[in-house]
Amino acid sequence: MFIAESGNLLDKKEAASCLKEVLTKCNLTSDSFILVEPKPNDALSKGYKMRITASMSNACREQVKTITKKRGLAVIDEQNQIIVYKPKSTQIDNV
Repeated sequence: MFIAESGNLLDKKEAASCLKEVLTKCNLTSDSFILVEPKPNDALSKGYKMRITASMSNACREQVKTITKKRGLAVIDEQNQIIVYKPKSTQIDNV
């Protein structure tokens, strides 16, 4: 999942913009992701999240981290998916 930000939270427009950049640069298809609506009591993030479930090369994973870091977003990189979100804290650690 990917979450983009607008002010203090990742809004749908910014999430879509970030997702478009990732899909283009990593040559992924639109069926490779899910945009998740914000949850008011989410302890991890503010706003939308993006989940990418495509098989990706290490180079593509690094590209996702680069794209999201420049947007002030954080990444959870798991074996079968990448989740992108706007963290509640000010520290961004892209793993």
